[in-house]
Amino acid sequence: MIFLLISSFILGSVSTLVITNVTVDLNSITTIQLSSAIEYILIYPNAEAINPYTVRAWSADATSEYPVLLVVRQERQVSSWTLPILLESSQNSNKTFQFSNSSKTLCHDHMESIINSAHPSKCSATVCFCIKLMLCFKDFSIDPLVLKQMFVVALSTSSKNNVTVNVFLEEEQNFYMNLDETYTVQVSPSQSRFKYFPVHQNVSDTVIIEVTSPDDVCLTVSVQGPHCPVMDSNKDIKYEGIYQTINKKGAITIAKRQYPSGFFLVFVAKPDDYDCSQQNSIIPGMTRFDAIMDNTIITTITFEIRNNITHYDFVLVVIGTLLVVLAFCTICTILVCVCNRYGTISRLQAREKCEKDYITPISNDEIDCIVTAKELTLEKFAKFPKRIRQRAFNYLSHTGSVALFYSIPVIQLVITYQRVVNQTGNQDVCYYNFLCAHPSLGVSDFNHIFSNIGYILIGFSFVIAVADRHYRIRITKSGIPVHYGLYYAMGLALSIEGLLSGCYHICPSQSNYQFDTSFMYVMAVLIMVKLYQNRHPDINATAYSTFSVVGVGIFLAMVGILSGTLEVWIIFLLGYATLIIILSFKIYYFNFVMFGFKKLYDQYKDKGVCKEIFTPIKRCRFIIVTFANLANFSILGVGLFIYFKNLTDFGTYLLGLLMANTFLHVSFYTIMKIFHKERISNESFLFGFLSLFCWICSGIFFLDAATLWTVTPAESRQWNQECIFVNFYDKHDVWHLLSAPALYFTFLYLMFLDDHLCDKPQNEIPVF
Repeated sequence: MIFLLISSFILGSVSTLVITNVTVDLNSITTIQLSSAIEYILIYPNAEAINPYTVRAWSADATSEYPVLLVVRQERQVSSWTLPILLESSQNSNKTFQFSNSSKTLCHDHMESIINSAHPSKCSATVCFCIKLMLCFKDFSIDPLVLKQMFVVALSTSSKNNVTVNVFLEEEQNFYMNLDETYTVQVSPSQSRFKYFPVHQNVSDTVIIEVTSPDDVCLTVSVQGPHCPVMDSNKDIKYEGIYQTINKKGAITIAKRQYPSGFFLVFVAKPDDYDCSQQNSIIPGMTRFDAIMDNTIITTITFEIRNNITHYDFVLVVIGTLLVVLAFCTICTILVCVCNRYGTISRLQAREKCEKDYITPISNDEIDCIVTAKELTLEKFAKFPKRIRQRAFNYLSHTGSVALFYSIPVIQLVITYQRVVNQTGNQDVCYYNFLCAHPSLGVSDFNHIFSNIGYILIGFSFVIAVADRHYRIRITKSGIPVHYGLYYAMGLALSIEGLLSGCYHICPSQSNYQFDTSFMYVMAVLIMVKLYQNRHPDINATAYSTFSVVGVGIFLAMVGILSGTLEVWIIFLLGYATLIIILSFKIYYFNFVMFGFKKLYDQYKDKGVCKEIFTPIKRCRFIIVTFANLANFSILGVGLFIYFKNLTDFGTYLLGLLMANTFLHVSFYTIMKIFHKERISNESFLFGFLSLFCWICSGIFFLDAATLWTVTPAESRQWNQECIFVNFYDKHDVWHLLSAPALYFTFLYLMFLDDHLCDKPQNEIPVF
């Protein structure tokens, strides 16, 4: 009896469910009403189109509590989703967006057969219509290429109330894309789209996919192999192929060898713009639970696929660039060798070197003379040539050691980054200029790496020029003491800058920006040390203290980049202000700061507070130090302004600060030479002019940035620019190629600057 009751109950429950089969037409809207008691199965006639079909479904009545389940059955695959579609926020998994409209492009049942038939080895024409396929083959038979598509759509819901659902099945137009044609599609988070691009004979070794959008809707663009199913949802799009986030602008460069059978181009909109803008919550720390929000995001995307540079042109540009740089190095090296033999320095007569094997301690009387004298000559600070030479070569050994131990982990890290990009396909890891990024040799952006070849070769060229000068000109009793170790260090630093800049451009990002700037800091400091050492060789800073300061600077740059908060800026500004004050006293008192303070204290005890205490003995030097302080404190003020206006990042500001000080040192040294009626040599004038010209030209290209790693990858792509030179180099590449000779000519300017003093006694050369 119990068994009969249970059986009758079950049969009664099943009998309440009505399954209705309806035959409907393609390309027509079907409106049905569902409930927990009624299910519909829509049967469509077989389609013989070569294009796939898109299912669109929408319902204003469906709720997230009792959604409508759609199941689309094809001959070889099944797709399913619910109405409304619920998508989690990228920022907060507890926030959910609800979409009542949905669409899904169904992969063609015979996509593989179509792709194989359109392969270049069999047919050179783009597959657009079935008739074109037939014309490609004289013996073509339709039998092996069955294009029929079957569609059955089942709809059901658990809602007891009637739910109205609209279903529309239409053929996807312009599914097969051609080169140099502009296409437009509309997408939303619940309505993804994808197209197919066949690789044929007219396709070059690489193609560029350029995508634009008129609004800030955050999108994911993916390039996937031509295999079904297609990963076209926000959850699974990252698991296949190459992808990147964009808003307004994006580009992907694809190598022909990566997808020899063509590829799918997939567009998916995100439910919010967090991944593209990383907006913070208005109330930090507050979490919203079970928040479901209606959303009607929709955007129009315009895209185009065009040929990129061919392999032949690629090789031609690389070899041409290499030959031009080598020719430049050869000509400049010959020019320097000629100047060393027949230029201003040729007046120097061969004299016996004056070197001391011992260093006598400086007496208090000598210190008193240095501190209290109004005018000093170089003779006071050039008593120990051997010590000067050893100190100078310490800079070379320190530069080499730092370069070795700094470069090895850098190379390892950036190669790891590149492997991550290659294996995951995530193009948001690195901040490339995607409109001008040529992949080759396993790296995604070969041109930005190769354009650093100028730094490396020109750096070695400068080392050769220094070696020739070192061989020709030795330490003498007259003129400015030579410091070849510093020059060697500058040339080596230039080459290492090229190496590290190339490493940085393997995968440029916020986390490794200091790789590109560390040896810029080194070169800037070496130039300032060199200029100070010209007139103060015996009391100049040692390599140990100098590189300690550089190390602190690099550490601060790292902290500022990773956490550029107001506290970090204030700590840096206060620390730098303290350093300025300390260096000001050391420069004014020629390193004898405590002795200078003692003299002031003795004067105060003898005369009390009087005008003489506040009257500087060395007025010219005091004015120079005061001007330098004003300039540096002004730069600190600019730093605060930059922070509050969010105009740049900490690392770039620190680099600008060092470059500004380097420019001030070079300008000050040149002006003081003119003030003391010292002539600037013809060679130095020539190299100075060439340096200034190259700096101006390169600076123009540097300021017009094509990437910006201080924002999100999607926002950075809005800055991307097309190649401007031989369809291979962009503006940043030109900056690399022009700034290398600019640095080279700057170094030569410094090396030849005091050649006219070569035969002048050191007791007649002023100190400033």
